[in-house]
Amino acid sequence: MVTLIVSDIFGHTPNLNAFAEELDSKVIICSPYTNFQTSVGQTEKQAYDSFIATMGHDGYASKVKEVLIHEQPDFIIGFSAGAVAAWRALAATPLKRVQKMIGFYPGQIRNYTNLRPRCHVDLYFPHKETHFDISPVISQLKTVSGVQCIRTRYSHGFMNALSQNFNKYAYLHYTNLCDQEVVVVQDSLANHQVEVTL
Repeated sequence: MVTLIVSDIFGHTPNLNAFAEELDSKVIICSPYTNFQTSVGQTEKQAYDSFIATMGHDGYASKVKEVLIHEQPDFIIGFSAGAVAAWRALAATPLKRVQKMIGFYPGQIRNYTNLRPRCHVDLYFPHKETHFDISPVISQLKTVSGVQCIRTRYSHGFMNALSQNFNKYAYLHYTNLCDQEVVVVQDSLANHQVEVTL
């Protein structure tokens, strides 16, 4: 089983590696940058500016689409800009292999609520966003078949230790949830394999 992690604007960092190591799966990490990100001193504004200058949202969605086609993951976990890039890539890719996607605080998804990814998607939103009202976005997404929206009590960035909104307890809880989802997807794939061979 292959799990694809799609990073946020901070890219492939040691923190993201630590998260990946918690998952009982072969993991591929997709980042908007070509290099492993070792500089941890960036502010979120600097990281965002770097992301826009390097690739931007459209470029990231295209990169994730290429990774989907090449790697054919079974499960996807995306963070912030990475969650939205995965949402867009899934909607633009005719692959049926992906069983599920989990997306954390996908703010830009508000611009892509008309898209329809071809798998089950759980979206974990922060309790509020600075630049827009989450409520109508969640209401619209809840009408999409296979999409579940959860509004957490945490702030945008709660899964990333480099974010000013990092929350250790949320990180531990949702890391465990992601690992449990890996097991569910593995069981589903194993059951499908048995059905096919019978």
